Amino acid sequence: MQPDRGLTLIELLIAMIILALLSALVLPLYNRYSDRAFRTEAQADLLNCAQGLERWASVSFSYLGAADTNADGVGDANAGAIAERVVHATLGTTNICIPGSVRDGRYNITVAATASQFTLTATPVGQMAGDGFMTFDDAANQAWDKDADGSISATENTWTE
Repeated sequence: MQPDRGLTLIELLIAMIILALLSALVLPLYNRYSDRAFRTEAQADLLNCAQGLERWASVSFSYLGAADTNADGVGDANAGAIAERVVHATLGTTNICIPGSVRDGRYNITVAATASQFTLTATPVGQMAGDGFMTFDDAANQAWDKDADGSISATENTWTE
């Protein structure tokens, strides 16, 4: 006579409890890792956009016109969403940046520019909402609102955790 094959109900319940415990431990770690990776992507986008603004200023001698207020990708203002490219009447078209974190719906990147200064801001949206905004300016100052209270305190003047 052959022994019965298969699992008993107790064995299945024990296996399910083990899986539940593992997922309860691993899922929060994975989410923190993902958030850190997405935040790093936004930081890279801020640096990339700052380089684009510097390229634009090297030919136009100004940071003006790098914001896109009508969502066509071309700069038309001095404050608003960062433009993918800017057009100068005599200098032609120059690319600024195409931020991946904006394309993927995790951050909105805006610029506030004067002729001689700019500040880029990455505001979290979607799954990153509540993470706190980050800034980068023409003097390479970095800040991150780590506690997501809407303002940068003296201890939040860096991107590190």
